[in-house]
Amino acid sequence: MPSLPPRPTRLSVTELPFYVFLVTLGLCLFRAADLPSLDIGVGGTTLSIGPADPALLITAVLAIRELWLRRRVPSPWLLGAIAAFALLIVLSAIPNSAGAVTAAGKLSDFAVLALGAAAFIDTRQRFADLAWFLVAFCTVAVAWGAVEFVVNGGKRQGSFMGEHDLAALSTMALVLGLAYLFDRDRRPPAVGLVGIVVGAVGIVLGASLASVLGLYLAAVAMVGLALVRRDLRRRAVVVTVLICAAVTAGTYGLRSADLGFLQSWFGPPPETPGQYAASWSHRLIYVYIGGRVFLDNPVFGTGWEGELPPHDYAQYLADARERFSDQPPHYFPPETGTLIPQQTWDQVLFELGLVGAAFFVVLAALAIRAAVVAGRQPRPGEPWGEQAYVPLGWLAVIAGAIAGAALFGGSPLAALFWLALGVAAARPDELVVR
Repeated sequence: MPSLPPRPTRLSVTELPFYVFLVTLGLCLFRAADLPSLDIGVGGTTLSIGPADPALLITAVLAIRELWLRRRVPSPWLLGAIAAFALLIVLSAIPNSAGAVTAAGKLSDFAVLALGAAAFIDTRQRFADLAWFLVAFCTVAVAWGAVEFVVNGGKRQGSFMGEHDLAALSTMALVLGLAYLFDRDRRPPAVGLVGIVVGAVGIVLGASLASVLGLYLAAVAMVGLALVRRDLRRRAVVVTVLICAAVTAGTYGLRSADLGFLQSWFGPPPETPGQYAASWSHRLIYVYIGGRVFLDNPVFGTGWEGELPPHDYAQYLADARERFSDQPPHYFPPETGTLIPQQTWDQVLFELGLVGAAFFVVLAALAIRAAVVAGRQPRPGEPWGEQAYVPLGWLAVIAGAIAGAALFGGSPLAALFWLALGVAAARPDELVVR
């Protein structure tokens, strides 16, 4: 295997933009609400400017400059779809309140991470640096969550991120480690082994069933890609299956009380109304109400609002209570509060309508195509082993994660969503020797 280029002994000017990108990514992996901010009143709402906002602006400028100097844009159709979807989110919010525009802007700002990944992840060394950064950040988050797990009596934890955020990040770290196993050109390096261990523990601590689903999808995607590449190894498959089983068992141990639908399907009839009610019941109610919102706004949806105000959903509450009469009252959104979307798939449908859903499907199709093409094509002079599997694996992780959580500006999951798209857009076959 060709040797890697020697690492620079000091931070060069050409490497500085890449490290600015990593710092920006790190800031976006904290919840914006937990970071200091400057609050400014604008148009009847409060605009909070946190540390990530100027970092995103600087990263955007540096990424555009990088692509301009390169004279070639990697995966232009995918990057165009990313920009179009981010723009649609903002434009759809304009007819709503100023707060809705702010929420949409905060989410769309994170699309800069996709642009930065496409612009800066252009060498194997930079990919390795990104891998180390994510695994190191995940290690700190998991350690924090482990301490809270012990202190709080063995309950699921979100560390300083949130349960779904921690689980999604941990799944990406774990998939990164598995990708090294599928690379037959070399043994898994330390970052891969740490990613597997820390990632598995983090998924269990976050105990997100959606991220477990994302792990399954990623495992299937990587095995399928290995078959296409004629690169499938028994050891990688066996280790992947064992890890999936261990993570599933650990997550089930923390979330068994929330899997009442299994008892509802296979157990005896409930003796009292709502006996098997759990988080799945809560989500089902929200899907029903969101579906009613979509049916009344099928083309453009309500426009992006983040959390839906009562005038968008309150008229469906009576029907929802009648339809799910055996469910506890607190499972229904309040009549005078807001409805907080529970997963991205239906959030896009009722907030952006069929138009937004079409944009989203095209975006997903282009991202998958880019990841598959990047994974299948041989690299002249450089095998890029593990990097052939990571883009598709990370997309699968995100596909599962957003089935359990919605997208909101300032959330780590939103940052990971855009990052995965950007890594898929980065073309490892277009090497830049530095």
